Amino acid sequence: MARKILSASIAAGAIVAACSFLMVGTASAGNRLMAGFTPGKCLDIINDGQNNKLVMAKCGKYSGQDWTATRIGSTDGFKLRNNFSGANKCLDVVNDGRNDKLIMAACGNYSGQSWSIPKAGKVGAFQNDFTGAGKCLDIINDGQNNKLILAKCGNFSGQHWNAAPF
Repeated sequence: MARKILSASIAAGAIVAACSFLMVGTASAGNRLMAGFTPGKCLDIINDGQNNKLVMAKCGKYSGQDWTATRIGSTDGFKLRNNFSGANKCLDVVNDGRNDKLIMAACGNYSGQSWSIPKAGKVGAFQNDFTGAGKCLDIINDGQNNKLILAKCGNFSGQHWNAAPF
């Protein structure tokens, strides 16, 4: 999958973005999630009545772009929730054999809802326990650059995620 390369100054600016979302702790709310591949776009929820589909959309003060990470017990995993979808829905992987689609699903004790996330102040990949270390949250390079997928991990700007205060 080809990726656009960002200039060093833009990439450095993304790294400097506040990453309170990715702090070690029990929970952190009020953060936008952005990828280096899509400057000016944030991880959002499509407002279609089901409110469970993800998209990269122009950043703004939308509840669908307000994310919370909650540590799962004493593990390194985090549940990712969204203000628009509510506290009872978590970012999950669709278990369809391909296991590369994402959805906001009822929260539960599911490995597809246990995400490893970059540490505070770092840009990095999102991975989950269900698909393992070989797949990372990515953006499909199709010209619109707004669809998400779990893809083979690599040094791609669509897998370079960071957070900024909401």
